[in-house]
Amino acid sequence: MKRLLLCLLLLLSLQVRAEMTMTRELIAPEQLVPGQPITIAVTFWTDSWFNPPPQWPEMVIENGNLLNTPLPNQLVTRNSDGISWSGIRMERQVMAWDQGTLRFPAADVVMRSANQPPKMLSLPILQKSVNWPADVRQPDRFLPASTLELSQQWQLYRATEDKQLHVGDVIERVVTLRATDVIAVQIPQLLYAIPGSGAQRLPPINSNLAQGRDEIVGAQREERLRYLPSQPGELVIPPLRLRWWDTRQHQWQLAELPGAHYTIAAARPAGSEQTLKARAPTHWKPLLAGSGMVLTLLLLGFFFRRTLSHTLQRLVHRTREYWRIVPLPDLIPTKRKR
Repeated sequence: MKRLLLCLLLLLSLQVRAEMTMTRELIAPEQLVPGQPITIAVTFWTDSWFNPPPQWPEMVIENGNLLNTPLPNQLVTRNSDGISWSGIRMERQVMAWDQGTLRFPAADVVMRSANQPPKMLSLPILQKSVNWPADVRQPDRFLPASTLELSQQWQLYRATEDKQLHVGDVIERVVTLRATDVIAVQIPQLLYAIPGSGAQRLPPINSNLAQGRDEIVGAQREERLRYLPSQPGELVIPPLRLRWWDTRQHQWQLAELPGAHYTIAAARPAGSEQTLKARAPTHWKPLLAGSGMVLTLLLLGFFFRRTLSHTLQRLVHRTREYWRIVPLPDLIPTKRKR
């Protein structure tokens, strides 16, 4: 019995050795084009606990760049040969800007755990071929995306409230592009000035598209261009066409927005300067609803005027009673004993 207890104590006093390993994989489609972001995932595995936190290997990339898109780490599990493993998965987005081979050289990683000697691990080479699609016309305007949507708005700024545009008025065109699996710096310039006509280009606004738990899935770009007609005549604003590469169907797509045609009259007679104002569209539904509510209240007040009058008189009477000054008796004795 004593020997059995001694053996149990020896087994409990033995130091538990945790197994550790690290894997690295490249999550990329079969056909990869320049400018298409892909994901590299590095996972730290252990059958015990994470103590201390894992140290990630340095990201060395050939023919590509590491993007600064924030991707949160994930907790993952797996079962191999009856052993349950827990892991921390780190993902980063990378991109190749030219055709060739996107390559991650082999790397040696030193893995450390509490009360255990360091463990050396070698990560294998990862590589992926990158090729331009057929019929690339402008590599500097090449835009790969999984989905893309174009929309536009027109805003007219006039000095007076009339339907005619004159020299000195402003026509503003707002174009918004929303695309997934892209970054904002990839989106080319969309709007250009018309030769022979004045224009004012406002700074573009770039933002990220997110879904779920703030997961970034794409980018949005908004451009504004103001046309400033300086002479009377016809102003023809051309349509907008953008040729982009569909990374899902692996084919070219054409996004198009219609242009506009305006007749510009001569400048208005000289006089006091006026501020250009954009006439907002009139929304009749809220106005009609508000007018109907006011009319209903007036009719109810007319039919229940006696009840309302009695209620108001009672309220005034109660208010006066509440604030009426009540005289207090003389509490101080007039005769005191010396």
